[in-house]
Amino acid sequence: MKSPPLPDVTRLVSTYLRSVPEVAALIGNRVYSVFPKQLDPVLTFALVQRVGGFPPLSRPLVIDLAVMQLDTYAGTHAAAHELAATALAALAEWQGEQPDDTGNVCGVVVGAKRWQPDPTFKPPKPRYVCDFEVTVKPSGVALAGIP
Repeated sequence: MKSPPLPDVTRLVSTYLRSVPEVAALIGNRVYSVFPKQLDPVLTFALVQRVGGFPPLSRPLVIDLAVMQLDTYAGTHAAAHELAATALAALAEWQGEQPDDTGNVCGVVVGAKRWQPDPTFKPPKPRYVCDFEVTVKPSGVALAGIP
């Protein structure tokens, strides 16, 4: 039996964060997976990237454990913190089948949150860098003991 492809976790996370009303209230739909080329430097936004991870099992290849990074940018330290805290709280509760049938989120583990202003902006733009892990499987794949 051929295994379905593993979901694109970056896409899942970006789509999910855009759908969370508390996150959308802070940044609208400005959740990116690639740093935008044209962006007003005063805007508050989030950047989601996969920075590592590996499938805990390679045969069958039906589970992925993605190590992710969330960067939250804002005009002030407090606003960057509020966005990071809101997004991480939403991610910590995230689990289940995704509405577009692209994957099933089995769980999220929130890691470190670091204050790290971005020096590519002049003056450095307030930013928090947050780590988290997402365990996913393709939609429709039933595995004993895994939601």
